[in-house]
Amino acid sequence: MNVLAQDLTVPVKSKRELAKAKTRRALLKSALRLYSLEGAQGMSMNKVAKGASIAQPSFYNHFESLETLQNELSAQLKDNYLSPMRLAWVNMLKDYDVLSKDQFNQQCRQCLIMIFDSAFENIALFQHLLEDRPRFSDNIENQSSLNNGLGNLITEIQEEWTEIFIQGLQLSNRTCERSAVNLCVDMAAAQVHELILGCHQQRYSRQQAIATLSISFDALFANFLHGSNTSQ
Repeated sequence: MNVLAQDLTVPVKSKRELAKAKTRRALLKSALRLYSLEGAQGMSMNKVAKGASIAQPSFYNHFESLETLQNELSAQLKDNYLSPMRLAWVNMLKDYDVLSKDQFNQQCRQCLIMIFDSAFENIALFQHLLEDRPRFSDNIENQSSLNNGLGNLITEIQEEWTEIFIQGLQLSNRTCERSAVNLCVDMAAAQVHELILGCHQQRYSRQQAIATLSISFDALFANFLHGSNTSQ
């Protein structure tokens, strides 16, 4: 086959498409910088557009709304955060019965190191995500408005952790009520979040926090997995 003819079959993006994609990325980066600095309270379409060096009316050429941009950014952050960890956690749960205590602790520490490393890549972002996550509220309309975009990212990540735990349980031929999995995930997440902030405040070292969490998780998982049902 003629090489030139073959090359002509490959779609090539126009300069306009490339420029639009570049501006879209710039808007996402601008939103991430702004949120890391000011959290949800400081987020506005005008500020995001200004940070990407475009006029506010041009924002609509790339996103339908500020919420749409935040939802896309939230999805990207969640995928970047969880992608390197999914398999490690699933395998740790799947192999729990055949791992020695030392092997479990070693794998647990490696998983925790990934979580801490990810948080400290942008600790300001991590703090704002914790601050802006939805809380219990009697005002349903207000609560609904909080469950959008970056403000709901921590909750979405914990829901994803539940699915990861369930997958690990299934691969180890175990079953467990979702409420029990949610309880285990929420307890683990609360400990991790608090100790990450403690490390940031230099109350103790990251090594101390991870070592303590590994011991805590060993007890937590042992109790949790003991209560699950093993399929024959």
